[in-house]
Amino acid sequence: MIDQFKIIADTALPVVALYSAFLAFGQTRFHASARLLGCLFVLLFIISPLPLRFDETTLAGHVYSSLVWGLFAPASTLLAPLFYFYVLALTREPDAPHDRPSGRHFILPALAAVAGIAMALLPVAVRNGLFSAAETGMPLPVALSVLLGIWRLLGPVTFMLWLVYVVLMYRRLTAYRKRLCDLHASTERLELYWINWLMGIVALYALLNLIDAALFDPLGWAVVPVVVDRLWSVLIVMVLGVWGLRQRPGLLPPDEAPTQTVESGKYEKSALSRAMQQRIADKLVAAMREERLYRDANLSLWSLSQHIGVAPNYISQTLSETLGQSFYAFVNGFRIGEAKNLLSSETRSVLEVAYDVGFNSKSAFYTSFRRVTGKTPAAFRKAQEADDTARDNPKGIPG
Repeated sequence: MIDQFKIIADTALPVVALYSAFLAFGQTRFHASARLLGCLFVLLFIISPLPLRFDETTLAGHVYSSLVWGLFAPASTLLAPLFYFYVLALTREPDAPHDRPSGRHFILPALAAVAGIAMALLPVAVRNGLFSAAETGMPLPVALSVLLGIWRLLGPVTFMLWLVYVVLMYRRLTAYRKRLCDLHASTERLELYWINWLMGIVALYALLNLIDAALFDPLGWAVVPVVVDRLWSVLIVMVLGVWGLRQRPGLLPPDEAPTQTVESGKYEKSALSRAMQQRIADKLVAAMREERLYRDANLSLWSLSQHIGVAPNYISQTLSETLGQSFYAFVNGFRIGEAKNLLSSETRSVLEVAYDVGFNSKSAFYTSFRRVTGKTPAAFRKAQEADDTARDNPKGIPG
């Protein structure tokens, strides 16, 4: 049964990875993130344990074996930095020069490529003899001993680097979610929490493999069974395929939005006077109170900019310096205000109220409502009903 499962997993993993790569490279929008995602799927295809097996004494077997030895190590070590670049592409702002990858990310993949090519060029008998000699303690030539030592270190070092990249990605995503609040009134579809969950799975996988390499390998044991390893790999590819292929960068304006970017931080060089800021603030409040733009679940800084005819940078500066709020807090304040009125005066369900005022999910509504009022919508409605009863019957006389 276990062997059958391994064959199914070994077959499914490269097929899903290759098909997902085809879909990613076929995307016509968000080229940077889509291409990086496609490259990730190609690497996952390369390191997939294909169910096909060849006799290394034949030409086909020798070619297959050489390709595996030559490509597996560099592909494995390149996965972590490439996924980090993918996260950078999803969270980047327009024309951000600091997002260009540094050469230090490619040091380990370059070393792995050299070791992989050296292993691939060795005769089959010599290559197989390396590992049997290491197990029996047989002395090896210096060059082969160094090659074997580098090869054995690549795995643990790769898993340690994964842990470093997980921390870097977590920090990047935390800053990204704060920036989303400057640009979008509804952020839950852009927050990339699926990457956090995926990184949690990868971090646990890396830790288990480090423990395996440090403690259990010398004893001939395995803390991660082969079946679990295959299942983990398939899960990672499936998550990337389902979520990654439909994810768009959250800080880039839509195609129809003004081309002017929205800078974060201070506005020392802005020529926007206090009087101009106040006029823009009045426009913003009027757009919310009179036109109820907050009811648009997809409202963004760019769409509001087009509606009131004010540049996105000026709106962002006005919100920060005059109104003292992020765009997210400003819009959701009006949403919660109307929601409170509806919960007090009408009998519609909480979900209906959430959609009516502009939220696109019940969870986002609950989170925002509780942050503003300190109560859940249901508790708020119950408290209002109790207050109304007390006003109608101030002496508590039974009706």
